[in-house]
Amino acid sequence: MIVKYDDFLSKIPGEVTEVEVDDELGQYIAGMDEADFNLNRKETRRHTYMLELEEKGRYIPDDSDPLDDVLKAERIRELMAAIEKLKPTQKELLIRVYWNKELQKDIATEEGVSQQAIASRLKTILKNLKKFLK
Repeated sequence: MIVKYDDFLSKIPGEVTEVEVDDELGQYIAGMDEADFNLNRKETRRHTYMLELEEKGRYIPDDSDPLDDVLKAERIRELMAAIEKLKPTQKELLIRVYWNKELQKDIATEEGVSQQAIASRLKTILKNLKKFLK
């Protein structure tokens, strides 16, 4: 019986090596290959191995620092607490400008005020946030 190996015995990637073995050993090897294939198929349905992602160039390097992540999360909590201290109209304006990316000019037109009035309100809001964050 002839057994083919493409990675195990080959020195050149992609090259297939054929080895002549007796039938009993060949059937044993074929059974092992089938069991390995089934096990890998079962595993890969649920998991993606990092080595496989690296080979495809699709891995995400983990260069994050846990301490930085904790500090960033804490700063976000502090900012959200400071935003909660703002007046409802101030919170709404902050959300419209910074989260919804609405233009000050459009908000001013809608509210019937000048763009400078909206800019002044935002300046006051930011000043209040700085005060709350100290």
